[in-house]
Amino acid sequence: MNWSEIPNAAPVSMPGLLAFMERWKPGSTRDFKAASSAQIAALASFYGGGEALPPVYRQFLATMGESLGDLTLTWGTTSISALLEDLEDRDRERRAPSRYLKFSIGEDDYNGRHPDDYFDLTRRTPDGADAALLRIHERHLLHGEAKAKRPFPNFSDLLRDVLVAKTALALRSESPPFFTFGRHLDVLPRVYALLRNLGFEPTELGASTSTIPLEAPRREAVALLLDPSDLSICLRFRARDDAEERRLVEIVEDHRSAIMGG
Repeated sequence: MNWSEIPNAAPVSMPGLLAFMERWKPGSTRDFKAASSAQIAALASFYGGGEALPPVYRQFLATMGESLGDLTLTWGTTSISALLEDLEDRDRERRAPSRYLKFSIGEDDYNGRHPDDYFDLTRRTPDGADAALLRIHERHLLHGEAKAKRPFPNFSDLLRDVLVAKTALALRSESPPFFTFGRHLDVLPRVYALLRNLGFEPTELGASTSTIPLEAPRREAVALLLDPSDLSICLRFRARDDAEERRLVEIVEDHRSAIMGG
């Protein structure tokens, strides 16, 4: 896949996601529990019916919507049981359910209550399969007291980033090599070109221009290239072999000046 062929948004495939995770961390999907069709219908009915749920999210629910086992996607729970219980309080003031769909409930810890995660159902991806997401406390969403964070453009990118990080990039306990490249013009395609020259290829996870997982079979390595909207472009990678990982670090460091346009 050439750089020009990578779309701005692309839906993630649940079978592809499961296959990738099991390849890099066997058993990582063993404790996933799907939501029942009745649960999915009950959640959809609150937001206007079956068509309200973005298809990628519906497929997520049907694959791992009840439980992700020991894994988490957010600072909270995405369990459909918790979401349905939260909706039982019919007297609580809520923002228009036709627009905002809560898919994660923030947990409480020593820092206080974490914000919730929502889909903005009025901001779908061009193919209609996915939707923009935002992270904000419900009271702030209701009263406009704070600006929402947008950690990922859509749900597919969240899934690609977090589950790749928690399986392939977490192959060893130490943090994976991490590079940042600022926000210079053409940096992202230059990093992508370098990775392709090193044998990295797109995976069954698909890719968007903001979240690009790549795999180099001969090197037994994986890379995750990210372009957050308001942060530095960054690259993380992991190789099964320590020596190979060190070689990749040296290569990226040697090409850093050229990547940055120096």
